Amino acid sequence: MGRNEVKNLEQRKETMQKIEDGALYYFAKHGLAGAKISDLANYLGISQGLLYRYYSSKEDLFKTVSKKWIEMRDNNLQGLVSAPMTGREKIIHLTKYIETSMKKDKKFASFFTIFENDSLTSGTKNGTLFYDWSNEPIERLAKIIEQGQKEEEIHPGNPTKMAVSYWGLVFAISHNYISSETLEWYDFNMLNRLLIKNI
Repeated sequence: MGRNEVKNLEQRKETMQKIEDGALYYFAKHGLAGAKISDLANYLGISQGLLYRYYSSKEDLFKTVSKKWIEMRDNNLQGLVSAPMTGREKIIHLTKYIETSMKKDKKFASFFTIFENDSLTSGTKNGTLFYDWSNEPIERLAKIIEQGQKEEEIHPGNPTKMAVSYWGLVFAISHNYISSETLEWYDFNMLNRLLIKNI
């Protein structure tokens, strides 16, 4: 590969990363259904033509942005389920990871919010990325909850419903963060209290 080709490839990757980073936050604020390609291009400070050069549609861009975060999330959750810790320790670890990640990078909160918006604005979970996204974290957290219940450190109840409540609260925190621009008011330990006894 020639020098110019390498430079062009690097520039292409840099442009795509800039678009994807900006689009993530835009989708978090407007949802997929509420996003217009013209407004999105304007928000990113690029032409519609340049946007279409890299992505065939707003749905294509949405899926590209989402896929990277889904892969990261799945890897982290799978590792946590099989980690040599108690269920209580796993939940505390998960909550701390969510808190630290949100405070460090607003893109993390944006990731959760785009799926909430996709679900709410599309009118149905079937066929949306949210539908594909939602099962894995719920199922894996439910396994951790079930483990903690056997260890008698987690509140009794249906593990799946409890996992839905936990992730629902994470969505709410993310949405408020994107709307209000701050996390200062929020006590993340509330996520732990939702599931763990005596905390």
